[in-house]
Amino acid sequence: MWSLTDFDVLDLPSESYDAIVVGSGAAGLLCGITLEKIGLKVCLLTKERADESSTKLAQGGIAVALPKEDSPDLHFNDTLRAGAGLVKTKMARILTEEGVKRVIDLIQMGAEFETDERGLLKFTKEAAHSVARIVYNKDRTGEEVEKALLKNYHGKLIENAKAKELLIKDNRCYGVIAEVNGELRAFYAPVTAIATGGAAGLYLKNTNPPTSTGDGISMALRYGAVLQDLEFVQFHPTAFCDGDDCFLISEAVRGEGAIIIDKHGRRFMGDYHHLWELAPRDVVTRAIETQKKITGGEVYLDFRPIEKKGIDVYRRFPTITKKLLEKGIDPKKDPVPITPVAHYYIGGIKVDSFGRTNLAGLFAVGEASCTGVHGANRLASNSLLECLVFANRTAYGMYRDWRYLRLSHGEVRIRAKSIPPSNNTSFSLDYVKEVMWEKVGIVRSAKRLTSAIERLTEVVRSNSPWEVRSAAILGLAIATSAMRREESRGGHYREDFPYEREEMRKHSEFSIKDLERLI
Repeated sequence: MWSLTDFDVLDLPSESYDAIVVGSGAAGLLCGITLEKIGLKVCLLTKERADESSTKLAQGGIAVALPKEDSPDLHFNDTLRAGAGLVKTKMARILTEEGVKRVIDLIQMGAEFETDERGLLKFTKEAAHSVARIVYNKDRTGEEVEKALLKNYHGKLIENAKAKELLIKDNRCYGVIAEVNGELRAFYAPVTAIATGGAAGLYLKNTNPPTSTGDGISMALRYGAVLQDLEFVQFHPTAFCDGDDCFLISEAVRGEGAIIIDKHGRRFMGDYHHLWELAPRDVVTRAIETQKKITGGEVYLDFRPIEKKGIDVYRRFPTITKKLLEKGIDPKKDPVPITPVAHYYIGGIKVDSFGRTNLAGLFAVGEASCTGVHGANRLASNSLLECLVFANRTAYGMYRDWRYLRLSHGEVRIRAKSIPPSNNTSFSLDYVKEVMWEKVGIVRSAKRLTSAIERLTEVVRSNSPWEVRSAAILGLAIATSAMRREESRGGHYREDFPYEREEMRKHSEFSIKDLERLI
């Protein structure tokens, strides 16, 4: 156990519930809603406001096999192809088959998606999909999903509750310690789910909210949960950045016909992949970075072909175009400068198909978890679908385990003293983000990763604030996992090992024992 906070749980004010869910994105909310329907007393903790999550920022939509020309089999095959040989087929089958029902459930909860004049759902297409299968609400689908789920959750909700430590004894979870309004409080429950989102916010340039720094993943690691596939980070190829302030330009823009051009106005993606702009995200990301080096100039996203198809980009993408106009760029007239940035975290807490971790009573769901459904490179718009499908399954997994864990559940004596720093240096969270961006970013190498491991180890051993040391622990685990994978696959690219290697076509794991060897 690696505590970063000094505590004696019996000295803390406490509350008890049947189930605790940490996180208020799509995964956490739907998990809580389902637990409520089953009849459990649920408490949902969230780091800031309930509507502040990566879900809210999701633009594109939800991939689901609802069009008449589509099927779960087709969706399954597209998911496998995008995943670069590492998709767990059982999980992908669950995703594509159960996803149809979960999206219908979401619509019944009040979520609204674009429809045609007959009232039938409209679908758009994104990278690596063989058919148009993505349901959407303009370019603010995530906001619509979040709104519908918040309306349907009626359990206890505590905002501004920062989960800091797990209550673990004898490889069993008894709940969580959270800081609420500056005070540590113990929240007991036979079953606890971590739904705290991903870790793309550990990078200097990213599309995530400030809350997405992998706190829940890092916390689980410190208390013995096994993590999986940490080296796989998905960098979105099309973001607009003003300095380090970046916002996403949805892949749906390319799905509607936008093209990528270099500084000479040349459309170049055909040089890198037969699907051009709709190639898998890792391919498009590296193509943009390569083209920048070749031409010595910027790369742009050109919206004008969409207008030529008779689609008003202002109406189709109101959020994106409004932000661009505020920056002085009119996408109807001007190509938009773009750059790849960190967007989605593929790795996370290793779980089974019902969200269970290796610790009894501890579950994980959403971007904080790693089901293996994305393999080494997530298929566009499968992320919200994963949240819906596995949140439902995790809730039933929690109920099943609650039925017997509750029989021996009670307040336990746990006293923890934080790991003392070995130096008095204090680092900032921005320092960790700079190290991750420069050394563990889009293009990696043994030299860069070695430097990252050395710097992040120093931060972990420092006298830095809790948030900084927690971020550095996960960053160190990511860098180490990237060093171990001596190949390039999906979202992980090593310039010193630029090709896939068959002997490395397997999932990686990282545990507290690996962390102890490093510190």
